[in-house]
Amino acid sequence: MSSINAQTFVEQKKIYPVTLNEEKRVVTGFQSFTIDDNEIFSNALMWVINNICERERDALFDINVAKKEFSFNATLDYIISGKSKYQYIFKGNMKIVDRKLVYNLYDIEYKTNSILNFSSTSSINKLNPEKNKKQKEIINAFQELESKMLNSLFDVITEKKCSIITHWDDINIQRPVKGMNEDECLLAFGKANNIYEDNNNRTQWSYGLNFVLIFKNGLLETIIR
Repeated sequence: MSSINAQTFVEQKKIYPVTLNEEKRVVTGFQSFTIDDNEIFSNALMWVINNICERERDALFDINVAKKEFSFNATLDYIISGKSKYQYIFKGNMKIVDRKLVYNLYDIEYKTNSILNFSSTSSINKLNPEKNKKQKEIINAFQELESKMLNSLFDVITEKKCSIITHWDDINIQRPVKGMNEDECLLAFGKANNIYEDNNNRTQWSYGLNFVLIFKNGLLETIIR
């Protein structure tokens, strides 16, 4: 990834296999990077907030800044001809150690699309892909989706899209502090409910009835509770 002509993870279309671990199907492994652990952690966390969370940090849990680890709930749809054929619900855990992102996707369940709606949820642990072609397709479809997801995540980390983070203590306890940049507030509080520009060319982030953050030149200037 250091060469200017090197392909991105998405371009390489790398595959991360679904494997059996104590009779449970999981996706586990690690990816090494050349940037430091704090940068990997902040970029990974930002990617999940932007791509997995629907509002604020609703998909995230067990965030541990000191250990550089977090978990999340995710839903992915397998689309065929513009329609969702399978929907997958699963959990993910990510931990950064020695410039490596260690990932684990687990508790993987799926729903198949029926005429009226999705069917009931089933675990992929119960599938027998060796004997059933349809069940093999279900596992392969998830493998395709999670591989695209991980490749997208790894590209964001490689590109270091997140700003330099210095307010980790405040992010850890979700405390807004003047001088925070927008990425630090995104990591601390997740997606704002509303974002708009005021008449003074300031950016305002509204978090419902909780508080409003007002930024000037990309830095937190005012906190309204």
